Amino acid sequence: QEADAGLFALIDTPGADAVGEVGEAEKDRALSAAKEADFLIIVFDAIQGIKRTEQELFDELAALGKPHVVVMNKIDLVRRDAAKVIDRAAANLRLKPEQIIAVAAKDGKNLDRVLVAIAKAEPEIVAALGRALPEYRWRLAWTAITGAASTSAAIALAPLPILDVIPLLVVQSSLVLGIARIYNYEITPQRAKELAVTFGLGFLGRT
Repeated sequence: QEADAGLFALIDTPGADAVGEVGEAEKDRALSAAKEADFLIIVFDAIQGIKRTEQELFDELAALGKPHVVVMNKIDLVRRDAAKVIDRAAANLRLKPEQIIAVAAKDGKNLDRVLVAIAKAEPEIVAALGRALPEYRWRLAWTAITGAASTSAAIALAPLPILDVIPLLVVQSSLVLGIARIYNYEITPQRAKELAVTFGLGFLGRT
């Protein structure tokens, strides 16, 4: 199935882990689409779990070298054992549990986490996501803010008076420009001047 979201196209491939002649044909179609894609969302079934066929499929997809995220769908059907299912899947795929996003596509649970994970894995796609899916802009912006805050905190804890201003300035500038991209906010000469004055005052204050 294919859908055009305006700024990007979404391709939902057939299941690629079935056995037999039909399964092989579906796998060939799925891998062909994956090779042409810019980003992969690799979806597994929480009920089915990760068996050898899923492990082999994941290895083939990872070998393509494409940016990707791993999603475990139908997590609502294993509520009591959700944590165990994720831990077991992570171990079989040689990933950390936090690298697997548990979702319930039926009711949309945690789909926003998929978008945030895509933004983290491929920052260049953030602007396109912000324009195509404006209702998720705040989540994308918050991801950028928390990342910049963590980096700034690490820099601020280092005893490097004056010298720490430069990396902080870079982090904060990147944050402002990143949020501008998410909200499709053009940095005009006037706005650039405002930013320069703001950062300059911050520099003087810190000095």
